[in-house]
Amino acid sequence: MTTLHQKSDSAPNSASRRMETISDWLVRNVLPVGWVALLTGMFWIGDRTFYHKLYYVFLATPTLLAVLLRPTCLRSLLTSPLVAVFALFSLYTLTTLAWSSTDDPFSSLAKRPLYVLMLFFSAGLLALKAPGRLKISLQGSALIASLAGLASLGLYLYEGSPDRLTGYGALYNPLLSSHVYGAFMALWAANWFLGKSPYSPMPLISLAVLGTLIIATGSRTPLVALAVACAWLALANWNRRSLLILAATILTGILLVIVDPGVLTSRGLSLRPEIWANTWLQILDAPWLGHGYDAPMKIWITAMDYAMADPHNMLLAVLYYCGAVGLALWVLLYVVALLFAWRNRKDPLTMIASTLLVFGLVASMTEGGSFLSRPKEHWFLIWIPMALLFAAEMLHKSKERMHALTEKV
Repeated sequence: MTTLHQKSDSAPNSASRRMETISDWLVRNVLPVGWVALLTGMFWIGDRTFYHKLYYVFLATPTLLAVLLRPTCLRSLLTSPLVAVFALFSLYTLTTLAWSSTDDPFSSLAKRPLYVLMLFFSAGLLALKAPGRLKISLQGSALIASLAGLASLGLYLYEGSPDRLTGYGALYNPLLSSHVYGAFMALWAANWFLGKSPYSPMPLISLAVLGTLIIATGSRTPLVALAVACAWLALANWNRRSLLILAATILTGILLVIVDPGVLTSRGLSLRPEIWANTWLQILDAPWLGHGYDAPMKIWITAMDYAMADPHNMLLAVLYYCGAVGLALWVLLYVVALLFAWRNRKDPLTMIASTLLVFGLVASMTEGGSFLSRPKEHWFLIWIPMALLFAAEMLHKSKERMHALTEKV
């Protein structure tokens, strides 16, 4: 009887161990591939629809399976203030569907916060189980981005087009290209700043290639965003290299004005004041609770005789769809993220993630409107930096736990 009882007890334990082993295998072997696919897919996938599927197959689904097979990991993942505020913002955003005039079904829109949550969880699981592989994924993706940028720039120069560089495949217009490549330029700037030597060739070459590409797109927003991101790097960790990065940023701006001032002035303000003024008038129709998530938006531009569906400002987009309540939660999300970043600014991953976050925050001031969407270029401005900062938080808590255990021993 005792033997039978022991065997019956060991069977559930054995099954539990197998599930945990599979979960760990997914985290260590599949999720790093998924991150590379997410970060670089737009350079080689061609069709945007395939890019969505790439994320679902290699990152979202494996992350969900890893969590379901090892639900105890949720205790660590759900204790983050960043995840708590994101969950609150998402719940309120979905609540606004009650008065939204969207034509999309609730089931389709409700998946979008889950896509972002799986991105957070994937970064958190990697930070807890295989932080080295997350680092390799970021470094490898940055290198692929530099090679893709070099190829795009080379093809553009070979074609000799007098127009702005638009991009290729999933990156089909100048703004999309400048945002994605700009995010990687911010990543390389952080790597250079945190590196051992200021003369390391790879960051310098990559910065030169991607900087030239962004100038070729004619987009000014990424240039301003990069300047602010560099200022954040310099001020958050003030040292001798801070002076170098600030001097390089100022010198680049001066040279750009001298050599090709048209890059900054040829298109004026690109109709932004009229777009924002029109959006603000529509916001006043529902200032507190908003028009509802995914409600139709039409911004009539007199000069173009054309209606836009994008306010070209992420804060105005949140205010339009979710009202002042939603905007307060959105701002709180950034406050929580940046406070954590400032308190832990000596940590390399935190500085890389926060530099990307600052770049995306500034870039989203004059472009964008899809703040909660399927994987797209806006993720490089908002959710990918947030997820990496969440990974830094999980890694920080893991080190604190290890330190506490060591002290007890």
